[in-house]
Amino acid sequence: MWASHEEDLRWPCPECGVLVPLYDHAHERIRRHLDSCQFKTFLHARPPRVNCTEHGVRQVQLPWADAKAQFTLLFERLAIDVLRESDILGATRILRISCDEAWHILERAVARGLMAKEKRICTRIRVDEKSVGKGHTYMTLVCDLEASTVEHIAEDRKQISLESYFQGLSQEQKEGIEAVAMDIWDPYIASVRTHPAQAEDKIVFDRYHLMTHMGKAVDEVRKKEHRALKQVGDETLTGSKGRHKGRGRNAGCPAPPAQIRTCGTTA
Repeated sequence: MWASHEEDLRWPCPECGVLVPLYDHAHERIRRHLDSCQFKTFLHARPPRVNCTEHGVRQVQLPWADAKAQFTLLFERLAIDVLRESDILGATRILRISCDEAWHILERAVARGLMAKEKRICTRIRVDEKSVGKGHTYMTLVCDLEASTVEHIAEDRKQISLESYFQGLSQEQKEGIEAVAMDIWDPYIASVRTHPAQAEDKIVFDRYHLMTHMGKAVDEVRKKEHRALKQVGDETLTGSKGRHKGRGRNAGCPAPPAQIRTCGTTA
């Protein structure tokens, strides 16, 4: 299909919206559209350009596609629906597109969603890393614990991975953070310490990792004491590993301090 327009039309400048006469046309762009009778359909058009007195020569925003996209918005809408119901490879076979094209459609959809997202203050957030694929490949996730939404995703689990989230927040949003639940992971701790006000009082370590570190510390002490006692012929701690780390660890123990109980509510 080929799209054209009537003569003597006035077009809005994409920067300021002022209506100005046609200046010329850009080179022809071809975009994939919804299939017709199971045949691939392509839309051909030469986008109009205007010469704005304030912003100079600019290409008019077309109503059916983003400026640099290879597909029309209607096709991308269909593609997103398919991608939500299947994996990438399955969607590429149904839509007859490549994996790169499918990922680009997803990236543009996420960008549009972020632009339309309302800016709000997340008072309680959770920072966590997730293993993806094979090997030690990680992603950093930031979640709003109250709204149960994913607010940010970044590659790796370095300090800069979390920095990219805080850099996108306004000062008001940073000051509105009341608690940050996380693992005991130094890069995340360093990032949080440099952003929200009074960060030391807002970091909450989750109970699982806190108890894991405590258990390792107790086991190290047990090993040292066991070696020292064995040198003098005392076998008191022989076979005591299970009592310290396993089934007997809660027997007769007092309730944990209030600070530790609080950590468990945000895990």
